[in-house]
Amino acid sequence: MTAAVGLSDGAGPDPFKWKAQQLISRIGTVFQEPEHQFVTGRVLDELMFGPKHLGHGEERVDELLERLRLGHLVDANPYTLSGGEKRRLSVATVLAAHPRVLVLDEPTFGQDANTWAELASFLSELLDAGTSVVSVTHDQEFSSVLGGAEMRLEPAFQGGARQEAGAA
Repeated sequence: MTAAVGLSDGAGPDPFKWKAQQLISRIGTVFQEPEHQFVTGRVLDELMFGPKHLGHGEERVDELLERLRLGHLVDANPYTLSGGEKRRLSVATVLAAHPRVLVLDEPTFGQDANTWAELASFLSELLDAGTSVVSVTHDQEFSSVLGGAEMRLEPAFQGGARQEAGAA
């Protein structure tokens, strides 16, 4: 796999050879299980991790804390948050690094209507600004709001028998 010229931007064509700083500023990934991407013991430290290693300021962190309703949790341990709070934090940590491409696994899972709407609005703004978003989701309304193309994966089994590729 090689990166498009605009994405590699001096880092070379092979993403697997990129240094961590080159990777986090280009591609941000939100895991299905938020806890699997946490690396610190405090919400604020978690949010500052990417920007700190990229030499960015705190402006984006403050905005994310407010927009994703995490401001009251800055001193909390990420592992003690509710499921929805963990999900918002995992999305926020990726957004804090300003990546050009976002790969999100169920970003709206566990969110109330207000937080869902804010997340959809924020991601729409990023799309309008040129960020690419790939979202794996069961939330068809979310996909529709973002105006993206939909790709469905269908089961490989039909009628109780496995269908092999190219088989009739």
